[in-house]
Formats: sequence, C-alpha cells, structure tokens
Amino acid sequence: MLRSDPASRVTKRSQKMPAMQSDVLHCELSSGSGYVMDWHTHDCHMLLVPRRGSLLLSTECSQADMRLSSLSFSAVGLDIGHATSAACRKQSHLTLYVEPDYLRRYGPRHAGTDLQAAIAQAGQWARSDVLDAILLLYDRIEASPRSPSREPDLHAGRQHHLNHLLFDECMRIIARGERLDAGDGRGNNALLIRQVQQFIDEHLEQHHDLDTLCRQFHLSRRHLTRLFRDIASESVVDYTNRRRVEQAQRLIGERGMSVLQAGLAVGIESPSYLARLFKKHLGLLPSDCRKVH
Repeated sequence: MLRSDPASRVTKRSQKMPAMQSDVLHCELSSGSGYVMDWHTHDCHMLLVPRRGSLLLSTECSQADMRLSSLSFSAVGLDIGHATSAACRKQSHLTLYVEPDYLRRYGPRHAGTDLQAAIAQAGQWARSDVLDAILLLYDRIEASPRSPSREPDLHAGRQHHLNHLLFDECMRIIARGERLDAGDGRGNNALLIRQVQQFIDEHLEQHHDLDTLCRQFHLSRRHLTRLFRDIASESVVDYTNRRRVEQAQRLIGERGMSVLQAGLAVGIESPSYLARLFKKHLGLLPSDCRKVH
C-alpha cells in the first residue's frame, strides 16, 4: 500500500452504526483478490481479523503500514483514519464493528481497564488459540447448509453469539497490554518472521527469491536475512527448501504422487535437484518415501 501525504488524503466517514440497531456489534466478512479500501473513518470502533492470507493496514497514527496475517489482529478506534489492502492474491478477513458506548461500559466491568484508551492509537495484537477456535466456528457456520424454514433467525442467532465470543476474546487479549507494534522488541520480530514463514508455506509452488520477499514485507535484504536467521536459526533459502521437501515427502508417501509430480507441486522442476534436497534435509531419497510410509 502506498502511504499518501496526510494533507492530500480524502478521508470519508463510513457509517456503521445504523447496522447496530439490533445489537452492539456488527460483523462483516470479506474475501477475494484485489481488496482495497481507501482512506476512511468509522463512526464506531473496529476489530480487523484476517482469516486467510494477509492485509496491509495504514493508519493516521502510525508511520509505517502494519501487516496483518492469520497470526494477528488489529483494533482501530472511533474516527481514526485508516486504509486497508490485500497483501497477497487471495485473502479473507472478518471485520467486527463495536458500538462506542458499549466498549466504554464493557472495559471497566469485564476487563478492568479503559479499552477505549487502549485502542485509541490503533494497534496490533497476537492471536490466541481461543480466538483461532472461534474463527473456525465462523467457517463452520458459513459452510453449513441453511434451511429456508429456519433461516435467517437461526443463522443470525449463531452469528450473534460468535460475535460476542470474538469480541470478548479480543478484549481479553488487548487488556493484557501486549501490543505487537509497541516497540521493536523480539516479540514483534518473531511475529514478523512467522508471517514470512507463513507466506512461504502458502506459496511453496511459486519461485519467491529473497528480493520478492523483501518487497512483500517492506524489508531490506540485509535486515530480512539477519532477522530470519536470528529468529528461525536457519536461512530463508534453507527454510524454504526444507518446507518444500517436507511437503513433497507427504505428497509422495500419502497421496501416491510420482517424484516429478511432487516436485512440480512444490516448485521444483528438476527431480535430481529434489533428490539432493531430500538427502540434505531428510537423509533419504524421494523414492524411499513410499517404503517408509
């Protein structure tokens, strides 16, 4: 995302409060490639939760874009200017809009903290296992067949409960005060490297050299290579090749693919090169996978 000069931004106000007449929370699900939302504000608070892929979030409070993946979520306060865009070809995310007075009342009563102040500058937090489990329930509801005679009340009721579960868990995480973007500590760096690893894992069949990763994550080659080795204890190339070999091993042993098919599925066209990587990372040959499994 290109950050524009603050003076040149045309910031529109998006009205979400009318959708909250029946509840203090309103949920929207978005997916697809090429997702872009230009600079705007909301008349309420917002929780932005990637489900698949990743997003870039720019806010008037931060000097640099925040990269959100399925490892994190963000909160953007009332009337804070922000813009979002997809950071990869395929993405889906959930946005939960929160009625301002509800958050003001909720914080002291449940979290024992001023949650409005906690998200006043916008921020990013690491996801919990509980939060991931709640998102899986959203997936199940979306995938479940709907009966015309029982809809929309049943579906709306389930989503109502999930919205409140999601909100409660996000507030619990925020109340702990461990913002990922609060500094340049090792925790932030570890999340960044996990995001790089996740991107590599999701695109094993593609040829992503170091320069591609640097552009994707807005890092210099020197910074990425040093940080990756420091956090992951291996180089970017070694991690990528190891993950390709592990995936190829599963494809050969569990799905019965040929060595050539498995290699192509993980972005390696040469069977001899794949064999060398197998020997290096697993200590065996691709043909041995069928014997092992």
